[in-house]
Amino acid sequence: MKKFLAVILAAVTLVAGAALFAACDNGSNDVVPGDGDAFTADVYAPDGAPALALAQLMSENMQFGGTVNYHVVNANTIQTYVTGEDPQAELCVLPVNAAAAALGSGENYKMLGVVTHGNIYFISNTEKTQLSAANLEEQLTGKMVGCIQLQNFVGFALQIVLDKYDIEYRITDDPEDVQEGVVNLVNISDPATQISATAVYDYMVAAEPVVSTKTGNIETLEIVGDLQALYGENGYPQAVLVAKTEFIEAHGDAVTDFIGAVEANATWLTADTTSAETIVNAVSSHLPEGSTPTFNAKNLTAAVIENCAVRFESAASAKERVKSFLSEITAVNGVQYNVSDAFFYAAD
Repeated sequence: MKKFLAVILAAVTLVAGAALFAACDNGSNDVVPGDGDAFTADVYAPDGAPALALAQLMSENMQFGGTVNYHVVNANTIQTYVTGEDPQAELCVLPVNAAAAALGSGENYKMLGVVTHGNIYFISNTEKTQLSAANLEEQLTGKMVGCIQLQNFVGFALQIVLDKYDIEYRITDDPEDVQEGVVNLVNISDPATQISATAVYDYMVAAEPVVSTKTGNIETLEIVGDLQALYGENGYPQAVLVAKTEFIEAHGDAVTDFIGAVEANATWLTADTTSAETIVNAVSSHLPEGSTPTFNAKNLTAAVIENCAVRFESAASAKERVKSFLSEITAVNGVQYNVSDAFFYAAD
């Protein structure tokens, strides 16, 4: 019964794109040319936690000796910016499974590093016991668990954790179809309406900033579990930064400097001198015209930033962890990720 229907759902995985993760960006940003205009580079990131990984770069309009255009886009089609005959992105942030599926050969793009390490949490209106390794099976068995993006990264991460603790689960389309003896999983297709004070689920699994926004607005709703902590190993690789292979070869110094800026960004996000307004403005000013960011100055608290697990880990350091996590995803969705060693960028 374990993994029931999961393989059937795998066919839609890559179309759904990621994670948690681009309608076409029709907005244009005023860009201050870099010294010498050595190159022009378009950088794309999905709105939400992945965009936070580039917030300082966007806030300060960092150019790295060329002309860099930053774009924050809808998460659903982020993969379109790194695929096709002439991909638009010189650099791009996208979910690790989407990156591996589309770019794993390393021929066209290489992974520079991991930029987020999990932002997924259990919330509940009715269950108040904090979930732990010791009580997870007891607490979840026989319950209905609604999960956003059940057929994508969030759902895969949840199923990996259930497998880790050898907990039986099944997938159903009916939130009232509860069976005893297993964890019942159902997709939450519309978090805005389905995660509510009257939700039919015993537990809901969602990502920041939805989690903190909902718990902040609904008195009965509480965070009752941290999926990253349950997984262990300091979370898991969720969003990764990739760069065009030809761009790396032509502008290696700029890539090195870009990586350094992304590393420093994590400290900038949590600095006392960096306001929520500054971060939100950095993201919103690079969205398509008429779009609003996932974060706002009210819901982007220090706790939310911490929950987004934004920090840079180099491709060389994360290589084996990424490969291992992709194998775990394969175990729950049946999709094989053919990732070459050439996919992992190695600095000279």
